[in-house]
Amino acid sequence: MNLEEDDTGQIQGLGALGKAPAVEPVVPFNPFKNDTAEWGVLELLKTVLLTPLCVVRALLWITSMLLGFLCTKVALIGAKDVLKKPFPAWRRPLLFPVRFFARVLLFACGFQWIHIKGKPAPRDQAPIIVSNHVTFVDPVFIFFRHLPVIVTAQENLSLPIAGAIMKAMQVISVNRVSQDSRRHASGEIKRRAMCNDWSHVMLFPEATTTNGKALVTFKAGAFTPGYAVQPMVIRYPHVKVDPSWVGEGPPVHKLLFRLMTQFHNYMEVEYLPIIKPTFTEQKNPRLFAERVRVTMAKALNVMVTDHSYEDAALATEATKQGVDSGAILLEFTKIERLFHLSSKDAKHLFSKFRALGCGKRGVVAYEDFAQALELPNSPLARQLFQFFDRESSGYITFHQYAFGLAFILKHKYFTEASEATLKYCAGDESDHLRRDDLGVKLKDVIPSLSDEQVSKIFDRLDTKKTGEVSRADFLSFLEANPEYVALFLISRPDLISKHKKDDRMYMGLNGMRKSNSGRY
Repeated sequence: MNLEEDDTGQIQGLGALGKAPAVEPVVPFNPFKNDTAEWGVLELLKTVLLTPLCVVRALLWITSMLLGFLCTKVALIGAKDVLKKPFPAWRRPLLFPVRFFARVLLFACGFQWIHIKGKPAPRDQAPIIVSNHVTFVDPVFIFFRHLPVIVTAQENLSLPIAGAIMKAMQVISVNRVSQDSRRHASGEIKRRAMCNDWSHVMLFPEATTTNGKALVTFKAGAFTPGYAVQPMVIRYPHVKVDPSWVGEGPPVHKLLFRLMTQFHNYMEVEYLPIIKPTFTEQKNPRLFAERVRVTMAKALNVMVTDHSYEDAALATEATKQGVDSGAILLEFTKIERLFHLSSKDAKHLFSKFRALGCGKRGVVAYEDFAQALELPNSPLARQLFQFFDRESSGYITFHQYAFGLAFILKHKYFTEASEATLKYCAGDESDHLRRDDLGVKLKDVIPSLSDEQVSKIFDRLDTKKTGEVSRADFLSFLEANPEYVALFLISRPDLISKHKKDDRMYMGLNGMRKSNSGRY
């Protein structure tokens, strides 16, 4: 079963709706998981012995942060429009003491020496530097080494002390979930890259941290201006303590403690040759971004995946909810490309998946699925479950659930199917749907449905508790719960029969109906 495309390459639908979309399985790897080894006897003993050193390092860290903050304030006295205008040549040297304290911070974290390979290119040859992003140490090193303009998450500017120091870097702030903010940031990157009065523009195109064992999808912002870029790769060779600051990992204070109770932490930085975009890549920045990503992955000897910042956000939320974050990853770039889903859509799908009772393992069994939808154990309920359970394993993963719901919700005839379902339940005349009327139609579809289950489904519809549901509320409910649209279409394929000849969604549902004729 393959996804079909029209002449423009847009996804049209499946050959049938009997199974979930036939897409490549998600890579069985979690780039947002910290791999710090479990405490062993020797590691525990070493930690105890180095705790006094940790105290000294912590004091050095705090002192350096405070002195760096004070030096930043002094350097910015009289400066106006810090985030909009480049510093004059005389002001930048005032920030050299801050760069010194940044190196002291690295020393306090156990990075006494850092192996550097290659050299940064002159700004007029490559105004943009891009790097992989592993931990909070990365921007500290970059500040010390380059004092560049960086692109950072908007919320970072509100951090105490660190936020003020970031402003001294004349950062470009971006709201990662706002399209308008990303568009504005892209314009700022181009404006600053084309003017040599600014320092290098430095970006982490992954837009999130990973454990360094893969390069996730690059955002196009660094590559949209069409200028040459210099890739920089950062490695953290380790045995016991993984320094990555990721969703499924220790919080920053615990990570700092583990780093400060090591004799030495290893860090390697390599500057790769300048990469210039081709004419085609200037027209299509994503092609340029992908070529740079593959080049960096080869240098790091790691794989590239379709995970993205949205996956990182889902992983963090899953960890908070006590769900295995590895089971929640979608490789969001893939589902975004197929179904044009947004980050907000993905979070909504995860919320729905949790409501099904996914548990810590992040999977849903048939019994929990039917119970969550208020459906009895019936062939129709099993047919709906099998639509998601494409491997017939007896449970649904979030990956399967998200792809299945996205297929229904983004199908070209979803709106028409929803309106047909409304017409079937409420008729043409009535402006409202009542409990008894819904019960008759639901039992016509599933005779074994109990009165209690009918009431529970109606209560989910009747959010205003008026005893009746408007047509608009009914359609909104179906949009939020597209499983019920599939349920009706499996049972009543004639609801959208006028598209019988060309609607493959209809054909699949009709085939499901025929294969289960008489069993409802």
